[in-house]
Amino acid sequence: MNIAPEAYLTATTGKMKKEITNLNHLRVYLFFALLMISGCLHSESFEMETESFMLSWQQDPTSTMTIDWYSEPGSRSQLEYRPKGTDEWTTKTGHTVRIPESDRTFQRHELTGLQPGARYEFRFTGSEPTYYFRTMPEELDRPLRFIATGDMLHTVEWLRNTAISAMSIDEGDYDFVVVGGDLAYSDGEERKLWRWLEYFKVWSEVMVTENGRAIPHLAAIGNHEVKRGFVHQYPVSETRSPGFVEREAPYFSTFIPFPGPDAYGVLDFGEYLSLFLLDSNHATCVAGEQTDWLRQQMHQRQHVRHLIPVYHVPAWPSARDFNEKNVRAVRENWVPVFEEYGVRVAFEHHDHTYKRTYPIREGRHDETGVYYIGDGAWGVRTREIRTDEDENRPWYLAEAREIRHFIVVEMDDDGYQLDVFDEEARHIDEVYIPR
Repeated sequence: MNIAPEAYLTATTGKMKKEITNLNHLRVYLFFALLMISGCLHSESFEMETESFMLSWQQDPTSTMTIDWYSEPGSRSQLEYRPKGTDEWTTKTGHTVRIPESDRTFQRHELTGLQPGARYEFRFTGSEPTYYFRTMPEELDRPLRFIATGDMLHTVEWLRNTAISAMSIDEGDYDFVVVGGDLAYSDGEERKLWRWLEYFKVWSEVMVTENGRAIPHLAAIGNHEVKRGFVHQYPVSETRSPGFVEREAPYFSTFIPFPGPDAYGVLDFGEYLSLFLLDSNHATCVAGEQTDWLRQQMHQRQHVRHLIPVYHVPAWPSARDFNEKNVRAVRENWVPVFEEYGVRVAFEHHDHTYKRTYPIREGRHDETGVYYIGDGAWGVRTREIRTDEDENRPWYLAEAREIRHFIVVEMDDDGYQLDVFDEEARHIDEVYIPR
C-alpha cells in the first residue's frame, strides 16, 4: 500500500482544505493491523455455517455454466438441473477440488451443451432450495446488463451492504458481475482462507434475485490474491517456473475457474463481446509476453463488436502516484493496444475511489478515445483524492469521489449506458459511451 507523504491542514477563505496527514497514515496502519489480527483470530474458529455456491464460466457463456458448491468438510453432493419449466432432472456428478493448504474440498460442476439464451433450474442433492440461471444470448438481440466493480472485502459488513444495494436496483436483473481484482483480501495465505468462505457465503445469500436466479461471477487477479502482491517481488527465475501462479496465488487459481492458473485470459460471448481479464503485474508481467498476447488476441477479434478489458492497477489513477511503476507499466504497454483496436471503455481498480476519466487517446482528451472507469471500492475503506479545487488535480479526471460504489453497465450494439450507485443504492454518476 502506498501512503502519501506528510501533509498539513490549510485554511482557505474560511473553508478547511483537507489533505493527507500523519494521522491519516496512522489510521490506515491501525485499520489494516486490525484486519490482520482479526484474520488470525477468525481462522482458528471459523466453521462453514451454511452451504454456499458460486456460478461462473470456464468457456462459452452461451452454452455452458460452471457451478461450484461449498459445504462442510467431507460432504459431497450431486447437482441436478433441467430447462426451466420442464419436469425431468438430469444428474451431474462434479469433480472434487482440494482447497490448498487445507483439509477442505469443494465440488465443481461444469454444465455443457446448453441452449443459448435459456433458463435452467438447478439444485444440490440433500439441499432444499432450487435456483436457476440464464445462459448468455448467442447474438446481442437484447441489451446485456452487468456490474463492473472491484476491491471487495475489507469487512464482511461492507461487502454485504453493497451487495444488498446492488440487488435492490431493478430487482437485481444482471447477466453477470465482473470483479477487477482484490476479492477476499486473503493474500494467498491459509490463515485468511475464512475470508474466501465468507465471500462465497455472502454471494450465494445476496446475489440471487427474489425469484431464485443466481448471478454469475467473473474476476481478474489483483495484488491481494498473490502472496507478495506483485510479480517484481519475486526472482525472475521463480516467476517462470512451472506452477508459479498456483503456488503464489493458490486461492485465486483454485476458486476462480477462469482465467484460473493462467492469471489472464479472454472470454468470448458469441461474436458480440470479448471480455479480457488481465493481470496488472501480480502473477504475470504486464510488459512482454502478456502484452504481445493481448495485441494478438485483439487483432484476431477485430470483427467482435465490443472488446472490454478488466484489470486491477489503473493506467489513470485517482488516488495513487501517476508515475508509480505498476501504473506506468499498464499505461505504457496496454493503453496503446486499447487505442489501436478501438476499445471504448476499460474497467480498472485498486485505488479505492470512484473514478471516471474523459475519453483519452495518445495522452490527451479525445472524444474518439477510451474511457477508464472504476478504481475499485465495493467493500473497502476509501482513499483521499484531489478535489476539484486542487490545482494538482489530474487533467484526465472527469469525475472522482471517495465513495464505495458499483457500476451498472447496459450494453447494446450502439454503445454503453453506465449508471453508478453508492453503497446505499443512491445514483451518483452516469455516462453514455457511443460505440
